[in-house]
Amino acid sequence: QKRPTRRQTTAAMSEKLFTLAEVKKHNKEGDCWMIINNGVYDVSKFAKFHPGGKKIILKEGGKDASKKFKMFHGPHVLKKYDKRLKIGTIAKAKL
Repeated sequence: QKRPTRRQTTAAMSEKLFTLAEVKKHNKEGDCWMIINNGVYDVSKFAKFHPGGKKIILKEGGKDASKKFKMFHGPHVLKKYDKRLKIGTIAKAKL
């Protein structure tokens, strides 16, 4: 198993954590975030370029869209947009 590079370790340490409540606030055109595989993505500007239309993006805004994303996209799609759209990760709830 490879050890993470210094850059990867630094990026992981500085990644912003968001609560579900924070993500839920961003659910409209021009201000749209979604959760995919515990990552938080700002898709506000991307929505109008989405091949399936912005309507579906806006419908999933402010929510965990992981299941629906996986239904229509392969893992390569997330990798393609990860650096541009990912703004952080979802904070795990404390029990």
